[in-house]
Amino acid sequence: MSWFHLIFGLIFFFVFTTTGSFMRADFPDKDIIPQDLRLLMRSRHIYILFSALIHISLGVYLRMRAEMWRRMVQIVGSAILAASSCILLWGFIVETYYTGQFSDISRWGIYLSLAGIGLHLIGGFSRNREH
Repeated sequence: MSWFHLIFGLIFFFVFTTTGSFMRADFPDKDIIPQDLRLLMRSRHIYILFSALIHISLGVYLRMRAEMWRRMVQIVGSAILAASSCILLWGFIVETYYTGQFSDISRWGIYLSLAGIGLHLIGGFSRNREH
């Protein structure tokens, strides 16, 4: 599972750099853009980086637990985090390029990130610190 997170995180880091290139090419006159749209674009762009860094960190440090219930909680947390990343990317595309305004898409991506990290915290926490 840690390899999944590491590879997924590196892919999303590449997506982060690509979306930055799109923003630079599509909106070269940053001073002309209304400040609320500029803030929206930049925040949604940073959310992609935030998501990539969560996956990269899990890819480096994740230890799957031996107990079946803990392992299942970790797997569900990983699935939710992957879905969250996709929703954050979708939010960037929709809110920046289609609607040009705030929506609930990115909010739900952040909420799912919180849920996925919470599940990893529950599944990964152990009193025995030698693992």
